[in-house]
Amino acid sequence: MIKKLDHMTFAVHDRATVGARIEKVYGGNFLMTVKSEPKQYVCDMYMIEGDIILGLLEPTSPDSFVAKHLEKFGESLQHIGVDVDNLDNAIQIFDENAIKYGLYEEVENIRREVIVSPKYTFGTVMQVMEWFDDYKTKSSEERMRIVWNEIEGADNE
Repeated sequence: MIKKLDHMTFAVHDRATVGARIEKVYGGNFLMTVKSEPKQYVCDMYMIEGDIILGLLEPTSPDSFVAKHLEKFGESLQHIGVDVDNLDNAIQIFDENAIKYGLYEEVENIRREVIVSPKYTFGTVMQVMEWFDDYKTKSSEERMRIVWNEIEGADNE
């Protein structure tokens, strides 16, 4: 069912410090910063060899889901994003196996997704995404830039 790992996103206290380490130690290349006022976070994204994106989420409010994650787990993996060919098929498999999911979201004509509870994904949130049409074959970097230009409330730098 899972076609590929698209990205991994970590909750961190200080994006700049962790980002410098990603560049120096792991060979990451900075892509972009995204701010989401509604979800109360800032995220720096880095490209790692092999078309994988690492995201660094930093909370902008003590009430944000990122701040709550940091409080409960410390700096750690917050979620992974995976691609599937057909989200309806994935949902059917989830239903057949009593796997809880929710937060359906669609970025019109680009992708749709659900979020799977960490209870069913070995302790981390899983963002399960189906990309539409030509987006299926675009690189993770191209898709990330396009999606963040479409998401309401995100501000790219």
